[in-house]
Amino acid sequence: MKKSKLAVGVVAILGLSYVGIAWHTGNVIEKELDSSLKTVCQQMNSAQDLFELQITHDNDEKGIFSTKTHIKISINNDEVSEPIIIYDDDIIIHHGPFPLAALKDGKLTPQQVWVEYQNSEQFNPALWQRVGNQPFIKGHVGLSYFDNLDFNLLTQPISLAETDQVYKILQGKLDLGTIDYRVSGNIKFDKPSMSIKVSKFDYQRNDGDSLLISNLNSVNDIDYPKAYIDTQTSFDDFNLNFKSNINTPEITIKNLTWHYKLEANSKGLDGLINLNVDAFNYGNQEMGNGAINVNFEGIDKSFLPHRSALQPLIAKIDNNTSPNTKIDFKKVHWHNSEGDINFNALIDVSNFNQITALTMGSNLSKLNKFNFKLEAPYKVLGRFIAQFVNPENENISDEEFKTAVQNVQDIIEMTLYKSPLFIFKKDEVDGLFSEMEFLKGSGQFTINGKKMNSDELLNNLVH
Repeated sequence: MKKSKLAVGVVAILGLSYVGIAWHTGNVIEKELDSSLKTVCQQMNSAQDLFELQITHDNDEKGIFSTKTHIKISINNDEVSEPIIIYDDDIIIHHGPFPLAALKDGKLTPQQVWVEYQNSEQFNPALWQRVGNQPFIKGHVGLSYFDNLDFNLLTQPISLAETDQVYKILQGKLDLGTIDYRVSGNIKFDKPSMSIKVSKFDYQRNDGDSLLISNLNSVNDIDYPKAYIDTQTSFDDFNLNFKSNINTPEITIKNLTWHYKLEANSKGLDGLINLNVDAFNYGNQEMGNGAINVNFEGIDKSFLPHRSALQPLIAKIDNNTSPNTKIDFKKVHWHNSEGDINFNALIDVSNFNQITALTMGSNLSKLNKFNFKLEAPYKVLGRFIAQFVNPENENISDEEFKTAVQNVQDIIEMTLYKSPLFIFKKDEVDGLFSEMEFLKGSGQFTINGKKMNSDELLNNLVH
């Protein structure tokens, strides 16, 4: 009995404590809301000069576990006389430490504030009806007790056409699928994680031009203090057909994945670049599929463009030349109906910068290791070129194909016939082939099975 009373007492105390914390959080929100909104506007307006952001609130209704307020967000710029209203509706600010709305979204860490928002029918009745009598935009903003932010914006599929006066600028029709945009990170925003998913973007112009992207997915993780950037992007379908405006053949890409990662340290920039495409069509031609996979480490800062986004990485690298640089082309591959083109290479260089790169041909003392392999059959190259110059044809004739192959062979062999680096037949296949290897300890190159010292190689290249 005593244990039962004790348990009830503990539960009651915990319940009162939770109510007290929630009420205290509500008081903090009430006091800080004005200054917080003002700070957001100042930071946004100082970061760009395209528009001026204004955020106001009124009609606050504070409860124990939540506060309801009306938010109005507008932007002004020199090109429009009246402010453009972005949002003009109520939001619900849930108080911590464990808002039910946050728990439903899978946030199990204590949240100081959890804001839910969505547009109402009153804000834009036409938009409400267009998406099936429901909010077009909804989402949340969360701030934990550890100063971590979580932002989400989700839109419903919608079809827009120039028949509506407000969308006349489209000069056609735009079908948008769901858009899911998320940003998270600490309140200083020096470790942001950003992602966007777009199920469909289908733009059809009246002149017949079009752009289609399906299942676009992009994720970016950044840690500026650690000088780290990781970006992954993919889509299922990409179709660009703008013949009327840029007079180029239709381009279709299937299942593209793109991944690059950059991480800087005192010795240079490390990273990787991976690109894979399942199918690439140019006009009516099925060009094939391919992949590029490159790793690198110790890239000197002299090679990096001085863009603002790269400044945290550049600042991490010492001013001295990187002591060791490695660039590994692990896989460069293209496949079409005639076969495969393959290329891989590894270069390992000491104290490599732009000056070293310019003098590398005459000074190989800094080269530690070099591997190079190329396999490019003439038929594969010829098929690609014949398709590229005849994009609107349904098929490539045998005569067009043979002519393209012969032209490729003539140009390559006339240009490179004296070079010791290449051979033009391998395993009874005509093409451009090369296999080279150099290891500093040996002091010799092995080129297509033949030994050659660096002086002999340089003399052959010059002559």
